[in-house]
Amino acid sequence: MSFNSKYTRVQPVFHWLETHGGNQWPSTLLKLTHGLAQSIRCGALARVELDPERTVPATPVRLAWMLRNASRLAPQDGRLWEELRNRTANVEEVENALERLDSGDSSGLGSLCLEGRTHADCLVECEAAFIWIEGKRFDWLSTALKWDVCRDQLARNLEAVWTLANAADKDYCLLICHEHPLKYHEQLLVEGYRNRTWSGGWPHHLTATQRREFAKRIGTVTWQEIAGAWPLMRSLPELQDLR
Repeated sequence: MSFNSKYTRVQPVFHWLETHGGNQWPSTLLKLTHGLAQSIRCGALARVELDPERTVPATPVRLAWMLRNASRLAPQDGRLWEELRNRTANVEEVENALERLDSGDSSGLGSLCLEGRTHADCLVECEAAFIWIEGKRFDWLSTALKWDVCRDQLARNLEAVWTLANAADKDYCLLICHEHPLKYHEQLLVEGYRNRTWSGGWPHHLTATQRREFAKRIGTVTWQEIAGAWPLMRSLPELQDLR
């Protein structure tokens, strides 16, 4: 039996909504959520991206910040400190990479790319907004990346959906869909970003104004609450163990 949230919750639930929910279900979904401090106008559903999942690269600004601050970064595995130092030891290569990044070009970085692509468990695009779904069941928010112990999954994916929204001139938010109470570290991350008492995942490359905006756009909702709003969804075989 699989307990992978991708196959037992995310894909069944959002495929069902895409097929049976009509074109206004994203607005209903947002009404179920907790903690959104920003009113999000969705408009009609445009598309749901589930399989393949939408991937979003780190921004050139973020990658440049990491290179400029490589000596201050702490890898998730402390034994990699020497590899990180060696990757960024060639001053000329780093300067050339920074010049390209500062012009908005993040291609061809090779080993100087210290943050890769992130992916949405589900990306809901509406007429006026993007909703980035972070689906959890027996897994939890990652607290770190390989080359930056402070770069957690919540911050990374909020920045990703913001990037998509900016490019399309749309609104945005991130929803954590979960089954069990959030783990202690997840609560601390969510509350810390909402209350702006923690900003470790959003370092100097984001302004204080942008961080305040992000703080308003983190929502949580349980799979039980979603199924309760659309009772026919409970007939799905994958949801038979949802209590």
